[in-house]
Amino acid sequence: MERLLFQMIGAGFVLQSLSLITGFLFLQDMFAQHMVHKTFFSLVAWLVYGILLWGRWRFGWRGRTAIRSTLGGFLSLLLAYLGSKLVLELLLGY
Repeated sequence: MERLLFQMIGAGFVLQSLSLITGFLFLQDMFAQHMVHKTFFSLVAWLVYGILLWGRWRFGWRGRTAIRSTLGGFLSLLLAYLGSKLVLELLLGY
């Protein structure tokens, strides 16, 4: 199960890297399009997953460390896609 988890995280990391790269290529004005929150939390999740994969490769991270990092990245992505609507509508009033 753990090997499968890290294989899926690796595949997701590659896909998220591609989506961030193409997003930056086609994004014209991040502030005018209200994409700052999504971009920020997506980059945080990308960093969390990247550090997790590196730590697994370099230090052999397993168990609780891997679970906490996986959930942290997931919560960041959840905030990026669902929470940005909350931030825009409730906090900023757009």
